[in-house]
Amino acid sequence: MLHLEGLQPFWDEYLVDTMHSDAILSSNRPERVGTCLRFDSPWEGKGSIAYNNILHDDGIYRMYYLTLFPEHLPKNDNFQSYICYAESTDGINWTKPNLGICAHQGDFNTNILFDRSTNDWDNFFVMKDENPACPPEQKYKAVASWSTKNVHGEGGYLMCLISADGIHFTPYKPIETTKDCDSLNIIYWDRHRKKYICYFRGRHKKPESECKRFNEGICRNIRITESDDFEHWSEPVRIDFSGAEDYPLYTSCISPYIFDDRYYIGFPTRYVERHDWTKNYDRLCGKEQRRKLMEVHPRIGLTVTDCVFMSSRDGLRWTRFDEACMLPGPEHDYNWVYGDCYPAIGCIETKSRFGGKDTEISVYAPDNHFSDIPEVFVRYVYRKDGFASYKADYNGKKLRTKPFTFNGKELEMNFRTSARGGIVVKFLDEHAVPLEGYTSCEIFGDSTARVIDFDKDLSALNEKTVRLEFEMCDAELYSIAFK
Repeated sequence: MLHLEGLQPFWDEYLVDTMHSDAILSSNRPERVGTCLRFDSPWEGKGSIAYNNILHDDGIYRMYYLTLFPEHLPKNDNFQSYICYAESTDGINWTKPNLGICAHQGDFNTNILFDRSTNDWDNFFVMKDENPACPPEQKYKAVASWSTKNVHGEGGYLMCLISADGIHFTPYKPIETTKDCDSLNIIYWDRHRKKYICYFRGRHKKPESECKRFNEGICRNIRITESDDFEHWSEPVRIDFSGAEDYPLYTSCISPYIFDDRYYIGFPTRYVERHDWTKNYDRLCGKEQRRKLMEVHPRIGLTVTDCVFMSSRDGLRWTRFDEACMLPGPEHDYNWVYGDCYPAIGCIETKSRFGGKDTEISVYAPDNHFSDIPEVFVRYVYRKDGFASYKADYNGKKLRTKPFTFNGKELEMNFRTSARGGIVVKFLDEHAVPLEGYTSCEIFGDSTARVIDFDKDLSALNEKTVRLEFEMCDAELYSIAFK
């Protein structure tokens, strides 16, 4: 029996009686708003920003990112990788403070945390450790892929670093020894399970029969390991997509949902490498740039990337939508390349662009990858809880839940309809018989927190076994919440 408390997003079939529902569950695409930061400092190169991750820290949004100069450019003192830092107070306006830690060509007025003299890392992710037992000097923890070989010729470490202020980091200890961590690896303290959770990159072999369309015999995947004490880690396992198609996922972008950390969300980038150059590549914009990438390595010129949405209630079993939530967009000289659609880890609640009472969710991704111009940091916007939803066309659909119990005085609904569409909300008993006094009027509008009115007091149903049924016409349902 399900017991529902607080937010209940419709990102999976967990609540839904699929035998008696015909509303369609699908992912949604965010709206591209525009550039909020330019990566145009001399040490940021051109077309080379990767693995942005955002940490909300007491009113400040801290962003860490890697500048990795394109491989086809000369590798001299002006072309190396750096780990850099930016920050914002509202998620809309970003600055790159002068940290005075690392110099570029003798000038310490930079936002560089590490340069090649102080790191050999492929990526860099930072968490704030909310474990009550965490020592103050370890309050911020970073994980990074360390690629330098040791005296035995072995290489590939997922290294942990520690910091007291989120700016000055020192190496601490390795978490995982593998050569496959060349992606943005992630670590969190899960306050519900009281464990550290680490998601990192792995690989596995696919049968040749499954690789006829794409070159993915060695398939990138996402693995999870856990620890009670940050000292001893469980044997890593692949996260579970419940039999969904097996294809390469480059990054995971997994994070606890900002409005309810019982849920995990992710925006993995899909790596799509075709076998050969076809006439379609000749028709794509930016053919000359793509030819240069082919000279570095064919896979870089042949690969394109996009992004999908996934969600989980336990961090191991995931619902993944295979229709892309983020696309390279209309063709221009600098897109439809390897590196498009690598979202930053971390969503930010931002104010409405239209003066409405509902806030929005901002997500971000760098653009102009592998080009000869500076990259930009682009902001995209979702509605609250709006990553996926159940939808009904004009002819009407129905959504019925499984039996559940709840505690609360009000039911809030996050929904959108057309002017002619609407939703009628009904409470049913466990046998799906409508309960007298618990059928709403037709609900129409567009709200993330509409209180649904019934003739009878909702608290009278507390701890009783009930179902909900939504009769929908030209409408979308994103979430409900008992308050």
